[in-house]
Amino acid sequence: MRKTILILGVIALLSTVSAAQTNIDSIQQLQSQITDLKNLNSRLSKQVITANSSIKKLEGKLSSTVDSMDVLKNELAFTNSNLKEVAVKLESQIRQLSDKSDSDITALSKRVNNINIYWILAIAAILLFPAILFIWIRSRLISLKTELSDQIKNTTSAIREDISKLDNQMFFSLGFQKEQEKTEKIESEDIDHSLALKVADEIIRIQKNLSSIDPQTKGLKQLEFAVDRIQDNFREKGYEMVELLNKPYSQGMKVSAKFKPVETMRPGEQIITRIIKPQVNYNSVIIQEAEVEVSVGAGK
Repeated sequence: MRKTILILGVIALLSTVSAAQTNIDSIQQLQSQITDLKNLNSRLSKQVITANSSIKKLEGKLSSTVDSMDVLKNELAFTNSNLKEVAVKLESQIRQLSDKSDSDITALSKRVNNINIYWILAIAAILLFPAILFIWIRSRLISLKTELSDQIKNTTSAIREDISKLDNQMFFSLGFQKEQEKTEKIESEDIDHSLALKVADEIIRIQKNLSSIDPQTKGLKQLEFAVDRIQDNFREKGYEMVELLNKPYSQGMKVSAKFKPVETMRPGEQIITRIIKPQVNYNSVIIQEAEVEVSVGAGK
């Protein structure tokens, strides 16, 4: 019995000790949790202080915003009042402009009617002008064609007369020289070449006139053939007209030259472009030096 009581007492003692140990652990846990709560409370207090400060700032900003809103409301009311006044003024001006535009449109319509009449007259004149101009140009061309034809006929007739005169002069000169050759022998330097030189000058003049006539002109070939025939007769008697036209000019040539600058020619280029007097040789001896016009290149 005593053993049983003793065992029960030991068990009760152990239970008490175990319960006390458990309470101690619980108390320590509670103390730790309390410390954590205190730290959390401290942090929350700081956050609350910061939040209160932010709230005060927001309240200040809100107050200034409210003040600004009041100012904006006042300005908006003032602007609405001004807009109403402007609207009234604009309506009045629009009415005035409408009345004025009506009167202007009436005056403009009258003016447009007058302008339309002027335009119709102007268009009619423009349409008639080409026809009148065409008729005038056509009549002018016909007149110029007639004048040119008459001029060509007159020139051709004059050239024929000149050729006929040259033929007679050549015939007389050649016949006279034949008579002289039959009667006596004369040195070439003692022969009178004045008539031959005159014939040569006339040949050059006729050739210049022929070059200015339209190549399609009727009878031009016969005139050129007649000039060639005179030159053949000229050569048969020892006279030679040296061909210099369109030939290059050089400093050593026995000619009397006049120089004319030409922009379209190359620099340094020199071409004989006009024969004033021809070079005439008799039995290969020069009896008349040529007078020529030389075109000199002046281009860049």
